[in-house]
Amino acid sequence: MEWSDVLDPDLEPQELICKRIPEFHRHRLEQFRSFVTTPLIFSIHFEDRDQRFTVELGPDEARAEPHEMIDFPQATIRGKADQWQRSLNLARKLAEPADEQITRHQGKVVITRDVKLGFERFDGVLEVEISELPDQGDPICFEVILNDYDDPARARRASLTVRWPLLEEVANGTLDPVEAARQVTVRGAMGLAFDIGGFLMKALDL
Repeated sequence: MEWSDVLDPDLEPQELICKRIPEFHRHRLEQFRSFVTTPLIFSIHFEDRDQRFTVELGPDEARAEPHEMIDFPQATIRGKADQWQRSLNLARKLAEPADEQITRHQGKVVITRDVKLGFERFDGVLEVEISELPDQGDPICFEVILNDYDDPARARRASLTVRWPLLEEVANGTLDPVEAARQVTVRGAMGLAFDIGGFLMKALDL
């Protein structure tokens, strides 16, 4: 099973998230275990449809539901459904070359239960803008809510602008992810972004 079977822009969100992602996880389970040893939960919220999906990826299986789960996610991605097809087309351009880089990192970067528990202390929102896109359209914008389904009142907000060529270099293995992170433009609650980056670099020994 390839990325093109999952990141198919003709699929509706429920088909892709609730069926294709768990199937892909089963197909790549051994590979997943080499990077992650604890269950991870993430949620996707289409605010223009008021539609939510939640996915749990574990070292034994994956499950996905068209609603919230009891446990809180490590991250909620909040965006607009009208960007769905365009975002999938762009994601495929990164996923396929990045897949070839996986073996270089196996056994070197591992997300354990301790790493997950350490990450849980962060709260706030990362506002992400991906600019200089190859289709010459407007930037893709979305929010990442940390360790919750919705942003808390008066949440800290950090705005990150990432250039598409930077993502391409990382996906193709010509630029180290840590060096790429240094080239991301950060505004707003800069301390939030820098604290998360510092934690991940130390916890994952990057």
